[in-house]
Amino acid sequence: LPSMIRILFVCTGNIFRSRFAEEVFNHLCKTKNVNATAFSAGLQVGKYRQRKMYKPALIELKRLEIIPSRSDEDSIHINDIDINIYDQIICMDGQEHKPMVDSNQFLSSYAIQYWDIVDMPKVSSQISLPKCYKKVDELVKELH
Repeated sequence: LPSMIRILFVCTGNIFRSRFAEEVFNHLCKTKNVNATAFSAGLQVGKYRQRKMYKPALIELKRLEIIPSRSDEDSIHINDIDINIYDQIICMDGQEHKPMVDSNQFLSSYAIQYWDIVDMPKVSSQISLPKCYKKVDELVKELH
């Protein structure tokens, strides 16, 4: 059996975009029988009081009929997990996250992909989350 592919989705606070992407990815892999799993982390966890999944993400998951598996768990800082276990690391917004990655010595040796899912309030969740869903769906199709 080929080993399971592991994806890490990364955003700033690990409460909105990366958590949404993680839940969508895991749901799609389960329904399409893809041997892959995702987790998520944040680059600046601790700067924010909010540690649980952000409400707009929960609302959009509900609309998509996806039951989140980690909605009760707190956000996690990327420095507090073993990132060596991941085959792919995807930051949600290159413009926002590349400077944060570049200034984090723990991340300098990793190949990181950057998407363009812009955070609220710059872009409404009604635009960013469907766009994020589409990118995650494309990723799952590539792995299928």
